[in-house]
Amino acid sequence: MKIIGKDIGYQLDELYKTISNRLEIELEKNLDLVSGELETFSNVLWQNETVLIQLHNGVPTHALPHIFGVALIHVQQRLDLYPVVQKSDENDIADGRLLRSALRELVLSPAADDRLKSLNLDTQWESEQRHQALKNLLIDPGPEWSEENSPAFLFAALLYARAAIEHPLWEKLKPTFHDTLPLASELGAQIEDGVRSNGWNSPGSCLQSLLVARELTNLEQITRILDPRTGTLL
Repeated sequence: MKIIGKDIGYQLDELYKTISNRLEIELEKNLDLVSGELETFSNVLWQNETVLIQLHNGVPTHALPHIFGVALIHVQQRLDLYPVVQKSDENDIADGRLLRSALRELVLSPAADDRLKSLNLDTQWESEQRHQALKNLLIDPGPEWSEENSPAFLFAALLYARAAIEHPLWEKLKPTFHDTLPLASELGAQIEDGVRSNGWNSPGSCLQSLLVARELTNLEQITRILDPRTGTLL
C-alpha cells in the first residue's frame, strides 16, 4: 500500500479496505489522505462528503504504518459508535481544544492501540518522539504548570495519565514527573486509576472512562461527551 508518496507495506491493506467500504456504505463518505505540517502525527477531520486523514509529512516511512493505523481505528471507532468528545456550546477557554484533545486521546488512543496489537506495527520512533517531548516539558516548566486547576496543570495531569497507561518508557520518566510536577502527578495518578478501572475496549467502557477523567479534571463546563448509541449529550 502506498500513501502520501510512501510505500508502507501490506499490513494495513485489509483494515483500510474495510473502513473505506463501511464509510461509503454506512455514511456515503469517501476516505481521503493528505500530508502536511501538523501539530500532531495525525488528525482526522469529518467533513460533509469526506473523512480526511491528515498525516505529518515528517514521519519516517517505517513509523507511518502505526500512525496511519491509529487514525484508521479512530475512524472505525466513530463507525462503531464510540463516544465523541465535543466543545460545549455555552463555554470554552483559550486552551479548551488542547484539553479536549488530551482527554479524548487518553482513552481512545489505548483503545486504538489494542485493536492494532495483532499487526505488530513498529512504534519505536513514535515512542522516542513522545518520550523526548515529555522530557523537554519537564526540564523547566513554568509556574502555571504547578497552579492547581490551571489549563497547564490539567493538561499535565492528562499527559501523566496517558503516559502511565501506554508509554513503554514511562518508568524512566515517572520519578522526574513526580519530582517536577508533584500535584499534577497526583491528579494524573487518580485519572489513570479511574481510566484503568473502567477500561477502553468497548463504547460503554470508553464512555465511563471519559466521564471519570472529565470529572476529575473539572472540564464539564467546556466539554460535552456524545454517546452516539443513544444520541445523549452528557
